[in-house]
Amino acid sequence: MIYSMVSIIGIRSQIRERREELDDLKEQIKVQEIKNEDIQKLYDSTGSDFSALAEQIARDDLDYIKEGERVFVNVSGD
Repeated sequence: MIYSMVSIIGIRSQIRERREELDDLKEQIKVQEIKNEDIQKLYDSTGSDFSALAEQIARDDLDYIKEGERVFVNVSGD
């Protein structure tokens, strides 16, 4: 009887852990779907011009600039 109770408690804690993992995975899926939508919108806006798409990604995500461009940094934090 005691063994059964301990087993049930152990199984319930495993179920709780798995549900938390599932919730985390669902959240990661939502984040990835949003990223995919953003990429799709960017692709749709540039069409089949892959160089423009690559340039836009480099500018937005990697903070790259073109040669000869000037970058101004707001050091005041405003």
